[in-house]
Amino acid sequence: MDLERRIDRLESIEAIKQLKARWWFACDARDISGMRACFDESDFLIDFGFIGRFTDMDAFITTFESLACHPTHIDMHHGLAPEIEIHTSDSASGRWRMRFQLLETELKQVQLMSGYYEDEYIRVEGEWKMRLSRYTLLSNLYLQGSDAGLAITQIGAEPGLVSGPD
Repeated sequence: MDLERRIDRLESIEAIKQLKARWWFACDARDISGMRACFDESDFLIDFGFIGRFTDMDAFITTFESLACHPTHIDMHHGLAPEIEIHTSDSASGRWRMRFQLLETELKQVQLMSGYYEDEYIRVEGEWKMRLSRYTLLSNLYLQGSDAGLAITQIGAEPGLVSGPD
């Protein structure tokens, strides 16, 4: 592989890492336009398993808002250990481990999830975008707070989500 192709490959891997970081920051900040900017909306699939499968960004955003856009919802996505493979100059795939932490302050609920993402990326007009993002849940710990302390409500690999106040 010549030097120019090697540099483009390394720059593409870094751009994809930054893309995924922007996605998680946008989710945590409830930045809907930032979330949209991470995907090739003309052809994509978001497959979040128990949350749903989406090929329509408006439908995904509606679901996201109903689950996460509450002032008492404080969450953080921690993506790590990326494995990114460049297939062509304009296509790539990646796998990421992800740890998720949620505090639902009004309901005194805590959720810690871990799993992994499998993504496909495409370069559109010089910018890397996600085309596929599939999440697989590996573990879920859901705690309920009370005056007596925290109690385990759910533990294991079964899906479940803390829900905000209605």
